[in-house]
Amino acid sequence: MFKSTGARKPTKWGDRAQRRTDILDAARTRIAEHGYLALNMRDLAADAGVSPATLYSYFATKEELFATLYAEAIRQHTEAFRPLADGNHRLAPLLAKVLEGYLDLWRTYGRHFTLWSAIRRDVDPEQGPFPRELIDELRSATVAHNKVLMESVREAAARDDRRVVDAKLVPAFLWATLNGLADHVVSERRGLDPFPARRLIDFAGRRLAVAITEEIEETE
Repeated sequence: MFKSTGARKPTKWGDRAQRRTDILDAARTRIAEHGYLALNMRDLAADAGVSPATLYSYFATKEELFATLYAEAIRQHTEAFRPLADGNHRLAPLLAKVLEGYLDLWRTYGRHFTLWSAIRRDVDPEQGPFPRELIDELRSATVAHNKVLMESVREAAARDDRRVVDAKLVPAFLWATLNGLADHVVSERRGLDPFPARRLIDFAGRRLAVAITEEIEETE
């Protein structure tokens, strides 16, 4: 059992917005300290200073709560990436930094919960795994991040006199690569490598730069 992170002073009755904030703050703290497995709804209710019934009136399941925090984390990850995207990097160093920066997001959220099907699938709100507004937010946050990422990739490729080979496939290819590499680096498998993680990330950045672009042919 994970110990409680400490109950909060109860928010005054009727302040639903603040109660929701209290719940999210408590959940975020539990995840940061102990990971997804610590997201026990009864203990979380105590941390947030609410009853279990009140907690369930805001979030039907811990998966829904986790997905809400994940969407928030994607937004924050995108904002943290913007200075890098505007940094006039060449493509290989940019991709290496993208890979490195993704590790914390994956370590905290990605490796515990796969949301891609919920983001991509047009589900019946009554039958889907999450409320419609949460699915829309997950989709919107992911699309916004991919837009910033791909704009930075195209600009960096142009500095190398290259261009992205397929604007539709490359985002999915990068997403798969990010998840696969992050899963390897943060898992127990990492200990089997006879080289530092930094070397693998730099190598992946260089190889990806070649794989997703082609030289711009000069026109007469």
